[in-house]
Amino acid sequence: MAKPALLQTLDRALRVLAVFDWEHPEWGVTELAHHLQMPKSVVQKTLATFAHHGFVYQEPVRRRYRLGPRLLSLAQVAQPELARVAHRYMANLAEATKETVKLTVVDGNQTVIAHAVESPQSLRMTGRVGERNDFHRGASNKVLAAYMKWEAVLDALQAHLPADHPVLLEPDRLRRELEAIASQGYAESHGEVEEGVTAVSVPVRGPLGEVEASLSIVGPSVRVTEGGCRRWLELLQQARALLERELGLKEEAFVRKGG
Repeated sequence: MAKPALLQTLDRALRVLAVFDWEHPEWGVTELAHHLQMPKSVVQKTLATFAHHGFVYQEPVRRRYRLGPRLLSLAQVAQPELARVAHRYMANLAEATKETVKLTVVDGNQTVIAHAVESPQSLRMTGRVGERNDFHRGASNKVLAAYMKWEAVLDALQAHLPADHPVLLEPDRLRRELEAIASQGYAESHGEVEEGVTAVSVPVRGPLGEVEASLSIVGPSVRVTEGGCRRWLELLQQARALLERELGLKEEAFVRKGG
């Protein structure tokens, strides 16, 4: 398949914008130029242009760049319809459990948090919308992987993990775990993405029965008992059923996809 024709200047500029993430929320011009192996003058002009339009801003003292407020308005527009429909069910779950509720979707070869309703408690897990993760860890990510083709999951992991990563050295262990998750219809994790964090997650299907997202409750492990996880699962299953009904999922489609 032929590669699409790209506008090189814009492609280069978007590469600059794309390096801002949770692990790298700010950059200096020199280090960013070195990271991208681009001329410093090009990076400087690109960031200045983005700053002019509000996509990034430069801190006045340290002179480092961070993402700007213009992206917040674009993010609201880009929020998937699924997130807007799911919000009230997520808010009800957060109210019932006093914990954070997340909606996670597949984006390319990773997952991304599409929407979150945070716990009202001072000790809570933050729902960092836009955070990206790999498929091999965390209940919300494993649920999505469990309903994907194994070859696609493996390709995605190989694109992001080093070749000597334990998951890639012994992939059958993850494959068996994902098969078990698909069979039971939910995933539970304890400290896989962040130490001291417990999560329970269920898949959410769209009108044709395909898994479109995972719906999760996340909280500090010190506050979660085994009975608490079972209660979370029951509440998630109830909310998921209502959400899928509103999305237009037909029971025959659910059965056809294997439940």
